[in-house]
Amino acid sequence: MPETTLQEVAAIADSVEADAAAAAGADTAINWQSASRTDLGRVRHMNEDAFLDSEDQRLWVVADGMGGHSRGDYASSAVVRHLREFPHQHAALANLKDLEARLQAANEECRTAFRNKRPGTTVAAMLAHGSHVFFLWAGDSRVYRLRDGQLEQLTLDHSVAQEKHARGELTREEARTHDTAHVLTRAVGIRENLKLELDYTQVEPGDRYLLCSDGLYNPVETQDIASLLGQGTPEDACEALVEAAIKNGGPDNITVIVVAAAPPG
Repeated sequence: MPETTLQEVAAIADSVEADAAAAAGADTAINWQSASRTDLGRVRHMNEDAFLDSEDQRLWVVADGMGGHSRGDYASSAVVRHLREFPHQHAALANLKDLEARLQAANEECRTAFRNKRPGTTVAAMLAHGSHVFFLWAGDSRVYRLRDGQLEQLTLDHSVAQEKHARGELTREEARTHDTAHVLTRAVGIRENLKLELDYTQVEPGDRYLLCSDGLYNPVETQDIASLLGQGTPEDACEALVEAAIKNGGPDNITVIVVAAAPPG
């Protein structure tokens, strides 16, 4: 499936911005509510995950520092630091270009911060704009959507196993447990030019979005994620998801952001 480009987003930007302008004063405006939690897990000695949970910016980010590289904690923190001052603008395309530029700056920082180290991290970012949400990601941190009880993975992992699955060499289940599932083909800090993937979808009131590191979805079955994501408030869902990962062994750092698209009132 071809990747969405900024040029394609430009083609829909006018309609998205019209939606945003209408929603700003309409009774149908989305009321965004979010909660987040991160946990060391039961095996790791350091939490190399970082996250940004900002209802004000309508921006949510998970970054999972790569343990196979030096200072993964530095890389994930750099991503969040560069995005923390993001100014939400009226134009969808301007917002996306700004986010991309900030992530490219984080990529450059990771490549030049240390003489003999090359810190790396995944990133999954979700930006709400009007009646749409946009996703920018690199690596295997994920974004899911729960709609009418159905869980859908909205991002595809950038891993060798996912590429093998796309070529028909592995089934989805085989790809999940394959030796190359954690061999990433894209990440912040690894190459001179960061290649991000971009996608978007329209929001419906009642949607719930989940951003998470692989410390959640590896030990917790998909059907359990769906069930727990729909529980109570976003805070309730966060707690339940992280506790499920810990109960199943907590083999990695666990970071979860739950974002609810609620009608006003």
